[in-house]
Order: sequence, then C-alpha cells, then structure tokens
Amino acid sequence: MKRLIACSLSAALFFTCNLATSATLPMRLGDAARPLAYAVDLRVDPDRSRHSGSVTIELELKAPLQRLRLHAKQLRISTVSLQPEQGAALKGRAAKADDDSAYLHFNKPVPAGRARLTLAFEGQISDKDVFGLFRQREGGRWYAFTQLEDVGARRAFPLFDEPGWKVPWTLALTVPSGQQAFANMPVLRESPAGAGWKRLEFKPSPPMPSYLLAFAVGPFDVLQGVPTGTLPLRYLTPLGKAQDATFAAAVTPAIVERLQAYFGLPYPYDKLDSLVIPLTDWFSAMENAGLITYASRIMLARPGEESRTLQRDYVSTAAHEIAHQWFGNYVTMGWWSDLWLNESFASWMGDKITAEVRPDWRWEVSGQHARRSAMLGDRLASARRVRQPVDTPQDLGTAFDEITYSKGQAVLAMFEGWLGPDRMQAGVRRYMARHAWGSASGDDFMAALADGDQELVRAFSSFIDQPGIPKLNLRLLCESGSVRLQVEQSRYRPLGTPDTAPALWQVPLVLRTPAGTTRHWLKTASTTLTLPDRDCPAWLQPNPGGQGYYRAHLTPELPRGELSINEWLALLDDQMALAQSGDVPLNQVLALATELARDPRREIAEAVTRLLVELRPLVQPQQQAAFARLWQQRYGALARELGWAVQAGDSEDRRLLRELLLPLLADLGRDIALRAQARERVKAWLAGPQATELDPGLRGALLQSAAIEGDAALFDAMLKRALQTPQRQVREDLLQALGWFESPVLAERARGLMLDPRLDIRELAPELLRRQSRQASSAPVIRAFVMKHAEAMRKRMPSQAPAYWPEQLGQGCSAAEADDLQRLFGSRANAYAAGPGTLAKALERLRLCAAFREAQGAALDAYLQFLP
Repeated sequence: MKRLIACSLSAALFFTCNLATSATLPMRLGDAARPLAYAVDLRVDPDRSRHSGSVTIELELKAPLQRLRLHAKQLRISTVSLQPEQGAALKGRAAKADDDSAYLHFNKPVPAGRARLTLAFEGQISDKDVFGLFRQREGGRWYAFTQLEDVGARRAFPLFDEPGWKVPWTLALTVPSGQQAFANMPVLRESPAGAGWKRLEFKPSPPMPSYLLAFAVGPFDVLQGVPTGTLPLRYLTPLGKAQDATFAAAVTPAIVERLQAYFGLPYPYDKLDSLVIPLTDWFSAMENAGLITYASRIMLARPGEESRTLQRDYVSTAAHEIAHQWFGNYVTMGWWSDLWLNESFASWMGDKITAEVRPDWRWEVSGQHARRSAMLGDRLASARRVRQPVDTPQDLGTAFDEITYSKGQAVLAMFEGWLGPDRMQAGVRRYMARHAWGSASGDDFMAALADGDQELVRAFSSFIDQPGIPKLNLRLLCESGSVRLQVEQSRYRPLGTPDTAPALWQVPLVLRTPAGTTRHWLKTASTTLTLPDRDCPAWLQPNPGGQGYYRAHLTPELPRGELSINEWLALLDDQMALAQSGDVPLNQVLALATELARDPRREIAEAVTRLLVELRPLVQPQQQAAFARLWQQRYGALARELGWAVQAGDSEDRRLLRELLLPLLADLGRDIALRAQARERVKAWLAGPQATELDPGLRGALLQSAAIEGDAALFDAMLKRALQTPQRQVREDLLQALGWFESPVLAERARGLMLDPRLDIRELAPELLRRQSRQASSAPVIRAFVMKHAEAMRKRMPSQAPAYWPEQLGQGCSAAEADDLQRLFGSRANAYAAGPGTLAKALERLRLCAAFREAQGAALDAYLQFLP
C-alpha cells in the first residue's frame, strides 16, 4: 500500500515536507536498468551550503520502459534527458518515489538496449552530518568532504546506489580558484572555468561501486610522503597541519609493502592519499579507493607529541583501511548482506599487519579484544547473524556493529588457526584471482578458502549464518585405563536471556594436554573423545591460543599449566561469562582476578581492569566505598608508584599502564590523592605558559580526574580554554571532561552546554550522556534533560545521532531503567535506520545486568565485605 501525502512541489523535484511515502517500495531498485559507467560533473564551493552539477550515466535497459526509478535524496533534479542507442533523445521529468529515490517519467516508451541518461541537479552540503557531501569549518576555513558508505552517494547526485553495480567513474570538479581538490584518481587536466573558478578533470577510475567514490575541496596542506616503489603517497590535512601527519607518513609505506606481500598483488590504484576529516562521529576512517579518509584524532599530532594511543590507532586503522584496497575495493561485496566480508577481513588482516609492522607492540593480543567485543554483542538474544539479510534501511542501519567487524574477525582467526597460515593465505589469493575487479559473495570466499573441502564450508557457515556463541561443556573422564573427554555443545545464554532457538555449530575444536594436541570437528550436540594421554592429565587447555570462538566450561576444574597471554585473556573472559550464565560462582572469577592482579604483564593488567569495570554496574551505592577498596588493593600501589608525571626512561608498557590505571584509580578507586594531583596539574596548565603542556597521552585522563571533585572556578577555566583553543583534540578533551564534574550544580551546567550555540554538540554529547547515565544520582536527571530538550538537541546533531540515545543513556543495571528507556524511545526508534536495533540491544543489556546482579549480587557483597 502506498500512502500519499500532500506536499508542495516546485517545477523541479523538490519536496518541502519530511514525511516519506509508505515504505512499500523495495530497498533494491531491481534489474530494469543496469549502469555501465558514470561521468559526474560537480560545482562545489565549501563556503556555500549548496552544490550543483550534472551526471551522465551509460545504461543497459533490460526491456522497454516509460518510468525509471533511481536513487536521489534531498536533491532538486531540474533536467532529465535520455538518449537511446537508436532514435531521438527523450525529455523526462522527475517525481519523488520515496525518501531515497525518484521516478523519471518519459512521455513515450524507451526501447531496450543501451542508452545515455543525463540529469542536472542541485543539492545541499550538510553542516551537521558527516555523511553524503558535507562541510566542516577548521581554523576559520570551510572544507568539503564526502562519506558515501553506505548510502550517502544519493545525497550528492542521482544514481543507481547499490554496491553490486561496479563500474568506471569519470569525475570533474569546478571549484574556487584558490582551493584544492582531490579525488580517487589523479588530476588529468586543470583549466580556468570563469572568474574565480577552475575546473579539474580526474583520470577515469577502474570499476568501483558508488560508495567508494570520494572527493574533497578546500585550502588543504599536502605532505608529500616517501613513495612505495612507484606508488605516490600523500597526506592531506587542513591548512597549517601538514607536519602533524609526520608519524603517519613515516609508517604507512611499511603497511603498504606488507599488504602487497600478503596478497601477492601490487597496490591496485594509481595513488594513495590519506585525507584528514576534522571531526567524525560514527566512523574513524573510510577506505575510499585511492583516497582514504581519517578522523583527525587518529592521524594528526605535532611531531614528537604523538601519544601511544594515537600511534596504535593510526597504524591499526591504516592497516585495516589499506587492506580494503584489495579486499573490498579490488574485489567488492555484491550486496550489503556480505558487508561482513569486507569489514571482518580488513579487521583480521589489519591486526595481522600491525603485528608485523610493530612487533614491539605485541599486537597479537588484539585478537582477544575482537573475540571479547564480539561475544558481548553475540550473547544477546537480539544478536543478528554475521551474514544477515539486508532488506530494509533498518537492516542496513544495524549492520555496522561488533558482529560484522569483531565476530567475523574472530571466526576468521579461528579458521586460520585450524587451517594454518599458509593454507589461509592461499585461499585468500585464490579468491582475489577469481574475482579481480569484480563483485563476490560470502559463498565465493568460502569456496575459495575451502578449495573443494565442503566440510570446511559447512563449518564456516555454521558460525556466520546463525547468531550466538557455542558453549562447550567439557567433562574429563579418567577410568579403566583410558582418558576420555565428554563434550556437549549448546548456545551460551546469560542469566535472564529469553528463550532462543536451539543451535548447533560445526566447531573446529582443538585441545591440548601433556600428551599433545587433539583436533576434532565437533558436528553433533554431544560426543566423547579419546585423548592421547596414558594417565589422567594434570591439566587440559580447552582453547589453545584462545583462538576458538566458543565458551569452554571444564569440569572438574584442573590446574592450568603454562598459559600464554592470549590463553589467560580467553580464560578470564570465559570465566566472567560463565558467571553471568550461572555456570560458575562469581567468587571463583574474583579469585582468578586476584591471582592475575599480581601478574606484572601489561596485557594481563588490562584484562583484569576490564573485568573490574564490568562489575561496576552491579555495585550498589552503599557498596561504592568497598568497591573502591577493591581497586586500591589490586592496583592502588602500582598507580601511585607510576604517578601522573611521565619519566624520560619510562618503557612503553610503563607509559601505557599509567594511561590505563591512573584514571581508573582516580574514578572507581576514589583515590583522593590522584584526583588532587590531577587538579593541580590541570590548574597549572590552564594558568601557565606552554612549558606546562599536558602529556598528550594523559591529557584526557588528567582533565577527567581533575573534574570529578572540581569546583566552579575549574569548570569555568576549562570551558574558557575550550572556547579559545584552536586545537581540536584539546578542545574535545576539555569539553568531554566537563561532563565528569559530580557537583549537581556543575553537572547541570555541563548538560546545558549541549544547547550552547558556541559549541559543537558532536564534541561533547556522547561522552556526557554516557558519563552522567552511569551515576545513580544523575542518570534520571540526564534522561529527563534529553527528553525535555530533544528537539533542540536534534537540530544541532547529525540526523541519525538520536538513534544512539538509548545506548548512551542505558548505562545502568536495572529492569526499571529498561522499562523507562522503552517508554521514552519505543515509539521513536523507527524514525532512524539504526534505531530499532540499538534500542533492542540497550534494553536487553540492562535486563541481563539486572538478572546477573540479582543472582550474584550477594556473592559480590560478601566478597567486598571481607576485604581488609
């Protein structure tokens, strides 16, 4: 059914109402027309909020037609002309089909076969969204950028905006004479285009989907990098910031070289530009072919002042995005249901390359971070599949999540462990060779990886085509001179989980005992394995290397033997998850955490602190002091010994431990001394000369720790500096710290800043909402504030930002809070692509936390009471 809404319609296509026609039109356009090539000609001035241009599309029409649907969003289409291969050109008119598409009507049927469609149009350059064609002001100057994944291209020009249509693109930009312009391909020619304008024509591209097209216009600085072979590398920054990309320029060539070696293929495009976007919201970087974009916070820092976090963020992100140039760009998914194929592979490959480029970082543990992130989402009854059908905007809106990225990465790592690195690499190269410059599916990838091994295909499919985590109950049986292991699998379900459908996986199970390694395809709900040991083993490792994507529950509990860091991390994470499902008592997990808190390795300290942070929502107000003592007993002495002052001889691990532990001890450990020291350092920085500059790696932590017990004078001084500083990252650190003031009066002032026209709400709102939602005293107040001022906040935010309010405001641990969020947002979620999925996950997490607290709260209380 189609619902008709009366709207004003000008002579061209431009609707002034916001209501869409009924969402009965399919998301996909169908096969009536197939694009073969594009020529896009745009006029863009970053100082203006509108752009104009024309697009010429070479088409193949399947059958005669008189009406053609294509994608166009918030565009005014003024001219429609179609030239068939035979006969005279036909004029047409445009009319709105739905919020994302338009119909082109022709007075008489257009014959089947080749045709050339030309459209003239104009549209909006957004000031709020970091999506489509948008602009941002940096240093008092405007810059224009694109972010076209997933469906942003239709906001820039009319087209057939689906990833499976992979065709050549020819782009021309007319821009102000004093501006620079960059795109996927090198400039072919530049010419004057009237007073104050110039025209840049770019070399035609190889076949690309629309979401990979990219360009930027503005007064950019360019840092020329060291080429990799014949490949030119450039780093494009806002004016005056070129030298701040020095670290990126130093490390990028090694990333490219290692990726070329892995794929056995040269980099597929003519150039590699790395372009800085001052502010992003829902993404950190984008793999546009030949023109990768990065958020400024992970690429720019003054030479010598790059924090350890920035270095790690840049290398791992660049490795991910540059890996996409082969896997995702050179070979592209056919439809969004295989988005996981792009993103999980790039995450897996990016971590592999990061470990090679910087072996001193011990990056191999990143696989455990991905496994943990994936399982936090995959434990939910509302979790979706890795390969999830995408039939609606809401399906696509929830696709960019931990399931697509982290679960896919963890599953790839598990199968690489089973196959071995060489066989995995051979499968990847086979896939690239079979689908060069084309589109492919997950089935194509699995076929290339398996190379005829259908058992492998079935096993892989069992992990990507159903949601959930396998839980393996392992029981060791030592009797009658034999050693056997009874294995039962089921879907892992935390306490409070609603009923879920039964599930069965084909698990590549690897076990290690003193007698050696046992490998077994677990295909049934239960089985009994014979182990190679002659005697009952002293220990059994149910997940060597921590590579298995399953929760292992071993009975009886055995001594653990020698474990690697990855095995310790997997064990600790599994134990906490098993406490959340009621399989082990919480005391057992806390005892393990106590044991590991004595381990000097940084990665172990990070894992233990993550576990303690995960306990925070369970802690009642009357338990806060005891919980703080727990933090002090585990890490207080080390935090105070490290101190806020960075020492010249500090090792990398020591610096990272300081950045990890001190803010946690100041906050959750209620360390009065650390808070006071942070305030003194921040006050000196706010009042003093440049010599008192805060260490970039600690600046955010210092500001937040200082703010907790800060007074109005400190609040005013931080706000004043935020309004004055030209350094975006410094401003963001200051604004986000303002949400940490616990004084009710100052907390209210911080909330009011989200409505302050002097500030960009994107720089402070997400952190402020999460922080105040975590505090029992301020959680109901911040929810009430958002609902009271929702319309004013929406007007200042990116159009999809309110979709994430349920997650940002749902940081507590009660069913009552879930009910409150349902009441506040249940009727509003469908207004946003990511709304229904985000709300469902937020509600379920709150209810699971409440069930866990009810089941294990007494054990936590007893544990805290007996702390010395």
